Amino acid sequence: MKAYKVVLFIFAVIALLGVLCMVFPQDGLQVGSLDLRFPTLSEVLSPADEAEMPEESPEELLRKRLEEMRMQQEAEYMRFFRENPARIHFPDDSIALFDPLFAALDSARTHPMRILHYGDSQIEEDRITNMLRDELQDRFGGSGVGLVPVIQTIPSMSVGQSCDADLPRYMVFGSQDMRAGHRRYGIAGQFVQLDTTVTVRFFSRPVDVAPQHARYFDRLTLLVGNVDETLHVSVSQAGDKTVQALSEGLKLLEFDMPDSTRRAVMTMSGYAELYGVLLDGETGVSVDNIPMRGCSGTVFTGMDKNILRTFCRQKNVRLLILQFGGNSMPYMKTEKQLSAYKSGIIRQINYLKQVAPDACVLFIGPSDMTTRVKGVMQTYPMLPAMVDALKEAAFACGAAYWDLYSAMGGHNSMQAWVKAVPPLASSDHVHFTRLGAEKIGDMFYKSLMLYYDYYRFRNGDTQYLENVELETDTVGK
Repeated sequence: MKAYKVVLFIFAVIALLGVLCMVFPQDGLQVGSLDLRFPTLSEVLSPADEAEMPEESPEELLRKRLEEMRMQQEAEYMRFFRENPARIHFPDDSIALFDPLFAALDSARTHPMRILHYGDSQIEEDRITNMLRDELQDRFGGSGVGLVPVIQTIPSMSVGQSCDADLPRYMVFGSQDMRAGHRRYGIAGQFVQLDTTVTVRFFSRPVDVAPQHARYFDRLTLLVGNVDETLHVSVSQAGDKTVQALSEGLKLLEFDMPDSTRRAVMTMSGYAELYGVLLDGETGVSVDNIPMRGCSGTVFTGMDKNILRTFCRQKNVRLLILQFGGNSMPYMKTEKQLSAYKSGIIRQINYLKQVAPDACVLFIGPSDMTTRVKGVMQTYPMLPAMVDALKEAAFACGAAYWDLYSAMGGHNSMQAWVKAVPPLASSDHVHFTRLGAEKIGDMFYKSLMLYYDYYRFRNGDTQYLENVELETDTVGK
């Protein structure tokens, strides 16, 4: 074919395509299931150079998206801290109050730290404490049940023990005839007077009873004071130790045990005051359950300051939990009585802050409690006012407050806990069952850990936060 004919053919095709661009519908043609489209003449003659690009660079866009995610995450935290009934209340909303505690938890695997949980009969048998301890030890390391008395009159679900002699016991709480005539009650508010030779045995509870980490310990520590002449102590698999005369203060006798010990036998001979025994791991977190049956929480000023201070310093106590109020509730009738109780609690917290200046303090108020009012079981009339008064007392001392009454449901909630299947509270409408206590301990732990997670969040630990799934909506429900 001649060249001019090829050129004419090309121009003819272009002309036909131009006509087609002009006459083809802009919205296209529908032929059966096919949607036919053809560019317009303006699109052919003036094509766009490039699609419109965003003004932001990829780096700027990524920073913006990450900041939006951070703001959303922070908003979830703050919503929990403002609204959730299971939140922890801080004076002046100072969420950073527990930062020293959280820093201690982070370093617990190399620098062991301790939490003391004081309370009334609501925490007997290691209830509530056991759940908090087990979950903290699972996350931050540690083992062992912590502090136990030399003679245990109320069995613990976490450790069993026996003593082959009936030694005199003295307590700063309870019946007046149990008082010692002095203030050397030890860290647990009680002691045993040793004046002979005695053997004490400790052993783990069965797997289906004791929490996982409480069943093992690597170190046994005897707390003693007021030693007359010589005290001899022998611990199976750990050796012997002797203490010479000690007229005042606290002495800690530590015995290193084989790894994951589940039982120990300790024999003592001499004259001394025995303040208790610690069954701990070598590292991690220890949480002591210290129940004081019948106590209102106003006895700490009757305990020796030097003994308390020595223990808290040597064992790195970083949190004091005080759980009281329930024993005073039935007798609370007037605002004057409530005001006096509030003042008493303020004195106790301030006293404890003096003996343990490195420890944070958290007060847990009473649970819901019901009584008959005009023939109907309902919440004690003064209970909400007591919750407010105890929160004010904690705040006045720079301490935090956990509102157990609101966390469990508030007004008349105890009835629902009693009627639950299986029951979560006993028929006295005051105490939790073991299952109910586990629920409370777990709820408190999860609430505390949200503040810990936010501590890490505020400190920009993004690697840690990538593995944290916020569960604020599951706490307190």
